[in-house]
Amino acid sequence: AYCMKVFDMNQHKLFQILVLSFVLLPVAASASASSSSTACNGQLKDHPPSPAIISVRGEGTVSAAPDTATITLGVTSDGKTARDALNQNNQEMDRIMKQLKLLHFQDKDLRTSSLRLHPRYNYDRQGESERVKGYRASSHLTIRIRDIEKTGTVLDKAVSMGINHVIDNILFSISDPKDILQKARRKAVHDAKTKAETIVSELGCRLGRISCISTESGHSYPMPPMQMQHGSRSVGFSQHSTPPLPTIATGENSYKVSVDITWEIIQTTIEM
Repeated sequence: AYCMKVFDMNQHKLFQILVLSFVLLPVAASASASSSSTACNGQLKDHPPSPAIISVRGEGTVSAAPDTATITLGVTSDGKTARDALNQNNQEMDRIMKQLKLLHFQDKDLRTSSLRLHPRYNYDRQGESERVKGYRASSHLTIRIRDIEKTGTVLDKAVSMGINHVIDNILFSISDPKDILQKARRKAVHDAKTKAETIVSELGCRLGRISCISTESGHSYPMPPMQMQHGSRSVGFSQHSTPPLPTIATGENSYKVSVDITWEIIQTTIEM
């Protein structure tokens, strides 16, 4: 009888536990659902929708007269052997550099930009090479002229110094374009802001904070052909030739800066 009573009591407790479980289960499920919803709302609060943005490119260009000229002159020497051609070319170039230094050019303004050596051939009527008849050495000297007004004079002097190869090119530049680039940047930023304000104001909005900026810059300069010509063909110079002094037109150098700016857009009117 005692065993039956214990069994009945245990069975009653088990029934209470089961009933309590069925009662608490919906509450726990509801609490779990509520916690999940709160976390989701919390994420929405921590990560609000991205604001509308506008990206605009602005450009600014500033031009100024150059103050520096860079020219490239050449000397060509022939010899029966490669050593002879090189020796003659080196001697001629050394002599020219010494004379340039007498015109107050510094070592930093003189640079050997190229040196070439190649054989010279005698050809038969079929155009096939027969034999090497000698060698030719060619070297080019790049000169930076800091006083741009003396460019024509330097070209004239170069001929008397022994330059016997056509002038490859002349480049005009500005020695320190920092201030010019600063002006171009200001113009580019103003251009971008003006464009952006015009667009958003037409939409009934206004510009918010800046979220991104990037810039790029470049410059262009005139590169007139400085190849001395006689009629329609190019000619070299001998030490005794007296070609006319070339007319030098420096023009202007243009510096361009582009800026890309992204703003957030603040809506001031709401369309229904």
